[in-house]
Amino acid sequence: MRNLFPLFFALFFFALSSCSRDNNTQYESVPVVESESQVLGASPKARHQVFMAKLPALPLPFTATCAFQYKEAKEPDSMVVGTYVKEFEKVYKKIQVSPNVEAILAIYPTDDLLPRLRTFDHQGTVLDEQDLKFNPCGEEPGFQHSEQLTIQKDLTIVILDSTARWEFDAAYQEIPKTRKLTVTKRTFKVLDTGEIIEVK
Repeated sequence: MRNLFPLFFALFFFALSSCSRDNNTQYESVPVVESESQVLGASPKARHQVFMAKLPALPLPFTATCAFQYKEAKEPDSMVVGTYVKEFEKVYKKIQVSPNVEAILAIYPTDDLLPRLRTFDHQGTVLDEQDLKFNPCGEEPGFQHSEQLTIQKDLTIVILDSTARWEFDAAYQEIPKTRKLTVTKRTFKVLDTGEIIEVK
């Protein structure tokens, strides 16, 4: 009987340790899946980096007229609405302003497409924003308006506003020698700090 007790004790200990190892192995083999919100919730900087990493860079110089199609613009994830873009905006592309500042070109659907430049620091804090269109494009009897936007490599932004007016007859035909063309130019500059200023 004394010889059986150590054997019984050894078998009991072996069974107990085997169960313990099996439980640990089973526990360790279950993958832990973090939701996107948990990953993005790590810090403002992490959320901003994930957001910016999804955007293609805007090649400069960039020029857009009234007829330009922002075909690659994408609806933002619902998690970033109100943080990096406003409701109904689409995100087009990003621009590296300086080592510490990035910008996005967002598109807001109004009667016309309104391009809007917004700058951020690396924490995702909005530094500044500027609408890059001021009047709706289009034509009607006696009136035609168009605009051209150019973002240059040095981040100077030039907006040319062209408005033509003329008199017309009862059949809406233009009366010769009544056409007047007005062209205005507005220039902005994106500073390394992210501030967008108008250059007079």
